Amino acid sequence: MAVTAPQYILEESFYNQKLWKQTAGRRPPQPVEERAYFENIWAQNFKCSEVEYDMPSEVLTATSPVSLNPFAEGGAGGTFDIGNHFTPNPRVGDVVGGGADVKAAEIEAAEATLMHTQFSNQARTIDGKSRGPHKYHQQTVNKPVRGSEAVTVLVKGDNVFGTTVSKSFNRPGDMGVDTISISISSYRVVQSKKRHAQFLVVYRDGSLRETVGVWKRFSDFEQLSNKVTHGHQSCNTQNCASALQAMHPLHISDDVDVEPLPNAITSWKLLRKRQRWFRCLDAGYLSLKVFLLERFLHDILFESTTPKLLREFVGVSISGSSRASLM
Repeated sequence: MAVTAPQYILEESFYNQKLWKQTAGRRPPQPVEERAYFENIWAQNFKCSEVEYDMPSEVLTATSPVSLNPFAEGGAGGTFDIGNHFTPNPRVGDVVGGGADVKAAEIEAAEATLMHTQFSNQARTIDGKSRGPHKYHQQTVNKPVRGSEAVTVLVKGDNVFGTTVSKSFNRPGDMGVDTISISISSYRVVQSKKRHAQFLVVYRDGSLRETVGVWKRFSDFEQLSNKVTHGHQSCNTQNCASALQAMHPLHISDDVDVEPLPNAITSWKLLRKRQRWFRCLDAGYLSLKVFLLERFLHDILFESTTPKLLREFVGVSISGSSRASLM
């Protein structure tokens, strides 16, 4: 059965995700008709309720689209499969790769959209109550992380421009194909010793059942960028012909530590240009930042000849059965 963990499970630790797969993840899916029946009841209850919720009513009463049914292999929408096709819901940043000018234009479009949304939301605020739809929404949480009293989640927000990208890699020795998918679904602001942001990287290595989620700080992305930049610099020490051969999309190299990833480097440089000082945790800034970090990961997936770099970043190993397992 192809079952992927829901969002709230992907936000948990690797141990809890594995536990869910071994227990609740094996339950049969709820029939679509039954789900629609109860969702209609919930929607009526929300409309008649006088409780002030922390999110818009259209979000509370929204129905589950059939295309996002997690119990069907290949039924998820909004997935960009490199070299194959892109299924519905095109958004800013769907194009993977591209030159620096294209990337800069995409960032400006995303930034302008977020600024317009911010002003629109302010204009819709009447008597302290928000009116009309939200393009992005930051939810106040103020709850400790499960299993850690020293860490408290203050707020959470979605990646409004998020898109899942997939790519297939040939295993060594004609042992089959590994299909890798990666995205950043959301962010959160936590309070530990210092207040900082974390980003939920959703990674899939194989079937939907192999989907895992892991929270990463910006410093983790910086370490990944150092590996990417180091590989680029090492490649520059080779002769020009070898460098051009390595950049060919069909070229397969055993030395993945010196892979040239020019698009990923460009994406990282553009992100650093818009990086603010003093640990900015503004909702609009984090909404743009999570989009830029996701595109950085997309470019790494697009240009890599093996999934090793992303597997190490997420913390996933491959067992003898060639299926992803948690480290």
